[in-house]
Amino acid sequence: MSLKYDVVATTGTYEKDGQTKYISRKVGAVISTQHGFRLKLDASFNPAGCPRGDDGGVWLALFEPRDNQQAGQQAQAQQQSTAPADDFDRDITF
Repeated sequence: MSLKYDVVATTGTYEKDGQTKYISRKVGAVISTQHGFRLKLDASFNPAGCPRGDDGGVWLALFEPRDNQQAGQQAQAQQQSTAPADDFDRDITF
């Protein structure tokens, strides 16, 4: 698995020196697996706190990780901590 993109939400804006600045928060990651791309969102992320568009939707941005080596290590750590949940092809038995 490798981290392809950080998922970022804009949660607000503010003015500084006459310029509009954006308050952003990383809320997830897009990860490439042997089964295709997977989107992992932070479970505590609530899109209700984001500015809404005219249609009521919330936009999330994708950015390439700033440090691929560090990001790859983080994705690998996430994979190890969530491996059973990420295995969508396994059979579920009750």
